[in-house]
Amino acid sequence: MKIVFLHGIGDGDPKSGWLDGLDRGLAQAGFGAVNRDTVIAPHYSSFLTTSGISAKLPPVTYKPRDDSASRRGFERRQAKVQRKLGLEGGVRTFGFHRVPGQVLASLQQVAIGSLPFFDLQQVRKYVREEPVRGAILRHILDHLPTSGEIILIGHSLGSVIAIDLLDHLPEDVHVRRFITIGSPANVQAVHDGSERLLKKFPYGRVDDWSNFLDVGDVVTGGRGLATTFPGAQDFVIDNGASHASGAYLGHRAVSALVADLLYPSKEVALRTSDIAVRLNDNEASVLLMLHYAHSVRRNIKDKALAERYAHALDIVQDNVVAQIEQAASVGGQPVATEMQQLASGQLPMLPHRWEVHEVVGELVILALTNIIDPYELDVGNAPRGALADIAVELGFNRQLGTIVSTALEDVQKCLDSRGGVPWGRVVTAAVGLALVAAGPVGLVMAAPATAFGAAALTGGLAAFGPGGMVGGLAMLGGLASTGAAVAASAAVGGGASEQPIADSTTLILRVSTEHAHKLLGLPHDESLWYQLADVETKLSARINRLAAFSDPKSGQLTHLHAAKSTVDKLMTFVLDQGLSPRAIEAARGEKPLADKELIDIPALT
Repeated sequence: MKIVFLHGIGDGDPKSGWLDGLDRGLAQAGFGAVNRDTVIAPHYSSFLTTSGISAKLPPVTYKPRDDSASRRGFERRQAKVQRKLGLEGGVRTFGFHRVPGQVLASLQQVAIGSLPFFDLQQVRKYVREEPVRGAILRHILDHLPTSGEIILIGHSLGSVIAIDLLDHLPEDVHVRRFITIGSPANVQAVHDGSERLLKKFPYGRVDDWSNFLDVGDVVTGGRGLATTFPGAQDFVIDNGASHASGAYLGHRAVSALVADLLYPSKEVALRTSDIAVRLNDNEASVLLMLHYAHSVRRNIKDKALAERYAHALDIVQDNVVAQIEQAASVGGQPVATEMQQLASGQLPMLPHRWEVHEVVGELVILALTNIIDPYELDVGNAPRGALADIAVELGFNRQLGTIVSTALEDVQKCLDSRGGVPWGRVVTAAVGLALVAAGPVGLVMAAPATAFGAAALTGGLAAFGPGGMVGGLAMLGGLASTGAAVAASAAVGGGASEQPIADSTTLILRVSTEHAHKLLGLPHDESLWYQLADVETKLSARINRLAAFSDPKSGQLTHLHAAKSTVDKLMTFVLDQGLSPRAIEAARGEKPLADKELIDIPALT
């Protein structure tokens, strides 16, 4: 494999400072220096300073008819890079990117026009003068092999040239890794008066693209390339605000990506044991989620949509496997056979460990969970068929899944006269799985007491995301008590008054689950009525307090009124479906209640 380096502005780095920096980064990670025989680093600075040099642009060699499948594969590889680096894509909230756009453009224009060291006039000349572009591209192509794999690295001006080069490469050359560092390719002043480079990214030719920037590097403007080039994945690093190629390539994150291909490590070997290791609850929930998602895919009628869903699911499953391997390498503990199978690319059979009343709650949550979050696809009624299929996989009959679907449809109809279940659109994968892992009917998780009280279902759980699923589940656990399920403490220090949960998702899940229990002839939780009534009371009190001073259409009042409306509809549904306690039914005159039953009302705490 060859390493192709395209230098930045100036004299073309004749002393190979970029390579010294890369060797330094590799050495810090315990790897050897780069073999000089594998390095290709053409010089072209004279083309930008000499008049009269020109050539036609080389032909475009990448012309696929349909690149959609290649792009999905590309995004899966991008996700793998992001996991490896342990960084989030995008620019952080500090540095030059905090400067308003007009001011930033002026700063970059100054850099282009008046700073000798950052003389970006060469970049502008390359972009604007097509004969110069043609001459430089042809000069570089003359130094490249006609086939094989390369790591392509572009610094500063070299990143602009590298981007331009991608769709002109020989057809049999494949870019295993594309790395840009200190790139000004996003700078508006560079593109003014010129035609944009690389109108269509060659997803089938390039495995992945990582762009590194230091927010103090004025040439980059503290901004990444993703807004200009959809194929780029930005990573912010700290190299002392230096623009030097050696400083970038000496950084552990950048050198790690090069080492990943030059010195590929073996896959993590999951430790086995002669003693059978049982799946824990979190691992079983992960398997349940994946089986359900695969069943949803099989129930999608549109083939193209099913393919897109499958690719998104691949990324979710990759994330889970990566966490299994990471946990195995850190903990050194043997893992269950099912987890070993999952890590090897197989989807193991589901264990039959759940009782029927537990399965109902889990199916309700899965049906309303977007397993492939953050990707969003309208899969229609595929989850309805998936519920029936997964019920069979769990050792029950299809009717169980069908009745759960009916229960969900009944509840949704009471909330919205138009009907239609928002399949997979209510909770994120992280929250959904956390709730599944909680057990039979609890459907509310205990959050850290210091943050949101004993039983708050907060949006913060979504931060676990598909990539943090296993870790998130490990942090969560335990069912909320019946009283605590209806309120959360304010996220401030001691003495704060209780605030009602304005997000009624939890209660919708509860009502759907208990309704399904009754349809199946299973015992249902009569205390649900009192939880709803308590929420209604707290919401009303909060509304009354705010209404005295707040604008009638203020955001908080609007949100609270919507939540109260949902709770009112759920309470009506509970009464109409016979889910209320016997004491309430007796009060409505539906049947007499014995004296001993009158005291069977749970206390709310």
